[in-house]
Amino acid sequence: MVIRREKVDYFLFLVAFFISASANAITISNVTLIFAFFATLYIFLIRGYEFDKAFVYFIIAYLLLTVIYMLKFGHLNFRTFRELIRFIHAYLLIKMIWRSLIPYFTKTVYVLSLISLPMYFLQLYDYELTKSIVGIVENNIPFLDYREGWYENIMVFTTNDYGRFRNSGFAWEPKGFGTFLTLAMFFRLIENRFKLIDKYMITYLIAMITTFSTATLSVTFFAVFPFYIFNKPPVYKVVTAALIVPVMAIAFTKADFLEKKIIHEYKTKDKYVAFVQDDRTDMEDRSLGRFGSFVIDMMDLKKEPVLGYGSQMFERTQFSISGVRLTHVNGLSDFMAHYGIVGTLFLLITLSITFKQWSLIYKFKGWYWIVIEILATSFASAILFYPLYLMFMFFPFFKKGEEPSKLTFDYGNRMIRWN
Repeated sequence: MVIRREKVDYFLFLVAFFISASANAITISNVTLIFAFFATLYIFLIRGYEFDKAFVYFIIAYLLLTVIYMLKFGHLNFRTFRELIRFIHAYLLIKMIWRSLIPYFTKTVYVLSLISLPMYFLQLYDYELTKSIVGIVENNIPFLDYREGWYENIMVFTTNDYGRFRNSGFAWEPKGFGTFLTLAMFFRLIENRFKLIDKYMITYLIAMITTFSTATLSVTFFAVFPFYIFNKPPVYKVVTAALIVPVMAIAFTKADFLEKKIIHEYKTKDKYVAFVQDDRTDMEDRSLGRFGSFVIDMMDLKKEPVLGYGSQMFERTQFSISGVRLTHVNGLSDFMAHYGIVGTLFLLITLSITFKQWSLIYKFKGWYWIVIEILATSFASAILFYPLYLMFMFFPFFKKGEEPSKLTFDYGNRMIRWN
């Protein structure tokens, strides 16, 4: 029996993909992360890959930073080692599958979006029925119960009582689903040589609309379509812009859930920030909102501007209230407070190098629009700590085009032969 290399690569990708979706007890489990790490490491080694010097230096630097954090704050958090595993896992995976990442990603999001649409319309028709179908596994296996009765996930679809009229798809919430969709739209445009109308793009757009996500619809308007227009001939740019921009502008300003939600969040940020001075313990979890999270993270960053706090969460404001945990939904500012100016520069530089190199490999213009998309969506989600996004940071760390050693394994002797 021969297990084709592509199938193994796709399996490893899917594991990282669903870990990034963070939608159930399995995908958020440390056990799953460790399994993904060791499975990827095993395949990496038996194929004859080697660790690049640049990545070895990165690991050394990370360990030195860990020592600095330990000396400064007096202890280490378990999250430090979990993040180290995440970094190594992301590096191993991108080095092995980078040539296939775009088709893997676009196809997977397309198929899961197709599945989500009938489930979403069933949800609109009978929410309780849909919830009982989606929760059939969680409701019968106690240790898989995740977020109690208001939330259910069956890997390919999610329901939650706070989003009865919104499509969460395979992700943890509508906003998360939209985050995957915007990136898939970028990759599909690159893959399909900037054809705007095809079954993938139509499906993505319909699914995007059903999320009713302010953040991702805004990114589609301000990043995806400019990226598309930028890669068309001059005459086509003018015609397309004349048709699309007014329509999108009208839709954006007339849709109350877009314009008003953004304005409301900004105006109420001070209310969220006031939670910092709130010493009541009647609630265990309070969301700060995007702008509130940003303000408080910047307050923390001001105290530790160079290297941030690392994984030492209990020194940060989000854990400074007795009995109340403040939920930060701004992934970008959280990353900045996490790793300081040094880490933020690392993020910006590596993402820029990655997509600038991709623009040469895949022959497209405007690589910075993809960086803008990642930063914009991370303003509303903690995606920068997920495997799929960590991979982009490590693409510049290895030599492109190198092939692993050709090895043959005998399956009869419990070994695998790679094609």
